[in-house]
Amino acid sequence: MFLIMSAAYITQELRSEFGALPPSFLPLGNRRLFQHQVRLAPDNTSVFLTVPESFKISYFDQAWLDQNEITVIPLPDGLSLGASLVAALNLIEQGLETPLHVLFGDTLVDPLPHGDDLVAVANVEDNYDWAIVTENDDNWLTSSQNTLAQQEHEVVTGYFRFSSPRQLIRCITQSNWHFLEGLGRYRKAVGLSTSKVPNWLDFGHANTYYRSKSAHTTQRVFNHLKITPDWIEKSGNHGDKIEAEANWFESLPPMVRRFTPQYLGRPENRESGAYRLEYLHHTALNELFVFADVPALLWKKIFKECLNFLANCASHPKPQKNAPSSDLRHLFTVKTENRLKTFCEERGLSADSLFTFRPQSSSGQGLRLSVNDLVRGSAAILPKDDARATLIHGDFCFSNILYEFRTNRIKVIDPRGMTHDGTISAYGDIRYDLAKLSHSVLGMYDWIIAGYHNTSLSGDNISIALPESAKHHDVQQLFLEMLGSQFSITPPELYAMQVQLFLSMLPLHADDPNRQNALFANAFRLYDLMERHSQ
Repeated sequence: MFLIMSAAYITQELRSEFGALPPSFLPLGNRRLFQHQVRLAPDNTSVFLTVPESFKISYFDQAWLDQNEITVIPLPDGLSLGASLVAALNLIEQGLETPLHVLFGDTLVDPLPHGDDLVAVANVEDNYDWAIVTENDDNWLTSSQNTLAQQEHEVVTGYFRFSSPRQLIRCITQSNWHFLEGLGRYRKAVGLSTSKVPNWLDFGHANTYYRSKSAHTTQRVFNHLKITPDWIEKSGNHGDKIEAEANWFESLPPMVRRFTPQYLGRPENRESGAYRLEYLHHTALNELFVFADVPALLWKKIFKECLNFLANCASHPKPQKNAPSSDLRHLFTVKTENRLKTFCEERGLSADSLFTFRPQSSSGQGLRLSVNDLVRGSAAILPKDDARATLIHGDFCFSNILYEFRTNRIKVIDPRGMTHDGTISAYGDIRYDLAKLSHSVLGMYDWIIAGYHNTSLSGDNISIALPESAKHHDVQQLFLEMLGSQFSITPPELYAMQVQLFLSMLPLHADDPNRQNALFANAFRLYDLMERHSQ
């Protein structure tokens, strides 16, 4: 039996950033923490997850838990750790004669240590109120309080294995449901030893959360990331891409640099392209949007900063004399048509084949359109007037925008730094950045990438269900109002650009047919919204 203990809400310092969440529901690597924790369970082991009784699990989170056969155990709010563990084991009513794995909801230890009747421990540098191991048999585990400031101790990480769950219940109960005292009793009755682990990630405090998160950072195939506490070095096999990004940071006007991490230059003695940035322990907006529970008022602050950055970029036109106007047709229609040709060939589809799409919130007949209809219809709504080329980011989407709560500032990373024809340049059409930002807010791109969708493509019928809530609609409406008041672009034009964006990215997601289908269906959804806003 594998029990993840997550029946208390995160600390106030984390709650101020992510809302009221159980620790296992914190974001990590564009997933919930529990999705990583569940994979630690040995094969053929029943997995249980405790949550506060007052916490409402979303439909898509519950669907993932059900699909992976995870049993959720709601427990009354306010229970102590020992009482929570005893209550969970009593409610499970099974497996009390088989080994029990216990993992705290704010903990990740991968891989788990081997052995029976063990407590995983590690050495730490921070001074939090952790449980530590002592040499006192009568008080084997105790609260660290202030002792870590004077000397180093082995800290209890939050992973345990017990050979006798029934005896564990008895020992904690006899200790008045005091968890640490109960473990001491169990040690005397059955035996319990420590196992030192070098791979403990702790997500229970703001500082340890961000440090553990950086240690868990995953790398994309074409990027190589080296992370230290002070800087991050980015390199890759695509030297022109890295060169373009470095050039973008190097060419920024002084007043725009406040929107980026400090650029630390290119490392010496490197054969391939690379550059370094100050490493910031901030949260990317895609994780806030998908996994956090924050009010619309905070999103108003975030959008204000995002639009402020874009306004600063737009105030810096391309410096050359007679600089040509940016061409939205190449940014959207031409690229979209070329990418769609690849997609249709790989899927064996005709661009003129008709699909029936019924919007999630509608019971009507829906749309019946072909791929070519989507392209032509959205192209007709794209902004018509030319715009002078200005400084742009080039990939201004939520995953490339970090937010710092204490100062209410955004920091942008991963700029494109080149034009549609591969020329290294920091300049282009600012409306492309508006479209990329919109495809995160209105297009729900990050929800699809995180797997939070139900998509069906059966014959010529296509549909997609995305998380819809009053809070989402409020945030999206707020975004439309703020953008409309600052930039001369209409909602139909925004949706038209998004249709083009989602169609153009289809062949880039051929590795995951279900995700590719979702992006395809989302283009129909956005086309429907485009038409509704045009009426």
